[in-house]
Amino acid sequence: MDKHEVIDSKFLDSMAGKQPFLKRMFTVFISQEPKRIQEIKDALGSQDVERLRHLAHALKGGAATMGAGRIRDCCLLLERASKAKDMNAAQSHLSELELEMRHAYAFMFNYLAEH
Repeated sequence: MDKHEVIDSKFLDSMAGKQPFLKRMFTVFISQEPKRIQEIKDALGSQDVERLRHLAHALKGGAATMGAGRIRDCCLLLERASKAKDMNAAQSHLSELELEMRHAYAFMFNYLAEH
């Protein structure tokens, strides 16, 4: 995966011919993940490191499944910070995650509009 790709081009290539399924995946991600991001913010705000770790881990898996490597990497860093109980690092990683999520949403909305 190119470090500049929002969604891995190899993943997209592997989904050729499966556009209805990919569109459903993107639609579910767009509709459900903002809630998880808010839950991550809430867990960070309340210093609930276990919930934060769990939420970051779950989002990491979903992102990896969809070829969203930059989101996966942010979640891994957030998960590690929560395990270390380093809330300053977690806050920094959350900011980066939110930026990457915006990029992913834009990519997915564009994909859905074009296909």
